[in-house]
Amino acid sequence: MPRTDRARRARALEELDRYARMNVRHSVEQYSREGTLHDKALALFDDQDAWSAPWVPQDFDLGRAHEHPVFTEVFSPAQRLAWNHLQWGLDYSIVGRGELQIIVINKHAVKAFADVLPSMIELEERESFEEVDHFAAFRTVIEALRRRYLPGRREALYAESPSGMRSEASNKVFRHVIGLMGRATLGNHFPALFFLARGLKTHNFKPFENAIAGFEEAPKGIREISHLHRLDESRHMATSLWIARLANEVLDEASFESRTLVRAAAQAAWPRGRMAESRIGYWRTVLAEAPIFQDVPRPLRAELLAFVAANTEQGLRVLHARQEGLTRQANKRIVEECGLPPHLKRCFVEALRADPATAPLVDAVELPAAA
Repeated sequence: MPRTDRARRARALEELDRYARMNVRHSVEQYSREGTLHDKALALFDDQDAWSAPWVPQDFDLGRAHEHPVFTEVFSPAQRLAWNHLQWGLDYSIVGRGELQIIVINKHAVKAFADVLPSMIELEERESFEEVDHFAAFRTVIEALRRRYLPGRREALYAESPSGMRSEASNKVFRHVIGLMGRATLGNHFPALFFLARGLKTHNFKPFENAIAGFEEAPKGIREISHLHRLDESRHMATSLWIARLANEVLDEASFESRTLVRAAAQAAWPRGRMAESRIGYWRTVLAEAPIFQDVPRPLRAELLAFVAANTEQGLRVLHARQEGLTRQANKRIVEECGLPPHLKRCFVEALRADPATAPLVDAVELPAAA
């Protein structure tokens, strides 16, 4: 290896090591000071007013149900409030499903660092601890939503997984397979590609979570869960940026430069149509099963669902107003700074731009023209 390459690799190792140690320290300090998200979720319903206040701003609903006459003229105040609480359940069930994927694939993506950068393994273990805590907190609140609004269901209502397979049972196997195959086939490129995708997904929800944390109408416990989660996710965003940018500098595993594999990875992370289907399917179940909505005539519920479905499909073709700043700029930065070879980076971006629902995620990205 030329001297300049060795010096660049040494600097990258030093940067990543310093970052990993700092991030673990900040996480430990935060949890020692604030406690876990799960603790906050368990204490949430000690507040007698938790069910009497909205949990999320009204504009979170991509289906714009609040604009339809059934919502404004037929729904009672209690039904409109239930819809708002269930919107929280939709958003955080999507986030929670994604974090279950991350816990497993993270481990495979950082294994290559075990011999060259042990602090990165420690960081992955700390992030996995956080993700387990996050899911436990979300599951606690989503189960409370089931007991209150869908008591006839045997299991809490979760949206379909936003990546991988549709069913959680299948995903338990799928995420291990992806991790094993990714490292075996993509080598150096696997950590960079995985953390690039992870970063884009994290950036997507961050503006909404910031809004919940500052939503003064919401119960204190709801705001605290979002606030502590966004602190963790801010660190995770930084981790994704650092590893996507520097992994190729410090790893020397053989890399298979396959555009086909990169396209397949993008499609596995964002299955075509899944973002819309997961949201529409969630509201279909709510309107069909939740007792609180059953006094609304079935044709009116069907009319509302059709309106929600059409607006959800359309809403995913542009960034939400809350995403215009943070999401657009964070996505632009992580893609443009990613250490993947230019042709693979371009292939990844083109795969996202081929689907109208994911094209907005990379609309600000500017890559050099192909040679």
